[in-house]
Amino acid sequence: MTTNPPNNITFTTRLQKSLGMTRDAGRWEQLIMSLLRRLELDKVDRAKAIKQYELLADDIATKLDIPRHNVDVYSQGSMRTQTTIRPRGNAKFDIDIMVELSGPKYNNPDSEAMFEDFGKALEGNEEVTGAPDPRRRCWRLQYPGEAFYFDVTPAVADMYKTYGAGLRVRDPDTVWSPSNPKEFADWFCERADLRFEFQQEAVLSSVVEARKSVDPLPSAPVGIDDILRRAVQLMKLHRDNFYFYASPDQKDTMPISVIIVTLATQAFENIWRTRRHSFNSPIEVVLAIVEEMPDYIKRDAAGRFYVENPKLSTENFADRWNSDQGARAREFKRWHKQLETHLEALLTDEYSRSTEEKLRGVFGQAGVDAWRDSLGSSTESTPLLKSLVVASGGQVANPNVATPVSHRTNTLA
Repeated sequence: MTTNPPNNITFTTRLQKSLGMTRDAGRWEQLIMSLLRRLELDKVDRAKAIKQYELLADDIATKLDIPRHNVDVYSQGSMRTQTTIRPRGNAKFDIDIMVELSGPKYNNPDSEAMFEDFGKALEGNEEVTGAPDPRRRCWRLQYPGEAFYFDVTPAVADMYKTYGAGLRVRDPDTVWSPSNPKEFADWFCERADLRFEFQQEAVLSSVVEARKSVDPLPSAPVGIDDILRRAVQLMKLHRDNFYFYASPDQKDTMPISVIIVTLATQAFENIWRTRRHSFNSPIEVVLAIVEEMPDYIKRDAAGRFYVENPKLSTENFADRWNSDQGARAREFKRWHKQLETHLEALLTDEYSRSTEEKLRGVFGQAGVDAWRDSLGSSTESTPLLKSLVVASGGQVANPNVATPVSHRTNTLA
């Protein structure tokens, strides 16, 4: 869905050359890492969210009158893959939670009865959670006064995979829909752990015994060396800024996160497999991901768009693209073009000579503030850069050179 300029020099090649000439790749990388950390759920709010999250399973089991071991609670979506970003303005963090219900009561339940009973089990603590609000597949708990809300989805086993996956969730249109959040997240995380030749960190892994329990919210630090996660966060940040003042119709058709994640991951994996020796820095890989991701939007013989769930072939993340007169496909193309345009305008400048307008186009006001903090100083005298390097486990070094950050693999049950 993208075209190269007449001279046939690709977007990535042009910016690699520019970054090589200015030698500013390291400073841009540190700025991006610092900025994205600012946009994550802070420690105080995370602690509050974890406390409420850990109370869910016991409360649900008690109110549904089922054994505790028949309730399995875990995060899904961007919280599970560690690609969350702070919403612009006063919007809250969306923490997506899956609750698997098992036991004789849930071997073959009625979808609507299961959903309604689950919603009632969330009642009784409205002073803290707010009133449970039903959505298509989940119940929303707003947690008034907090920086987050929970979207809690009840699910039951589909042992014969009648609907295509091992789990099924209530769907008001089709009765049940397949769901496989763990498999999709594992697919993403396995690829996010791939490392390029220029990255020298050791990857640590750990094994968690599978059990009926409350899986801990992922908490491993995410550094600039965690290229795929940071690329996804960067693209989601740009999308949110790009559509912040858009019309309601444009917001309704803007690229959804799961499509961005899927396309970026497929591009990342292909780049790693075919040319992982061709890059010198994380930011170069990010640019290549951005350029290549539209190649994974497929069309069938009838012209229908298809972005397949890589772990559930019957699910098309772009299904709605085929029933909106092309609106979502056009919006994806428009957003992607602007992403490339904004990145090129930004990165072809020397770091210290960039402009607030260009920075705001990609990163929003938070990016402008982070850039202002870092201008005109070495790492030793810039608290922003010094703190982000030290917090990442690296050594304070030349601000023009990206400091490697130790990486830990997510612990996901």
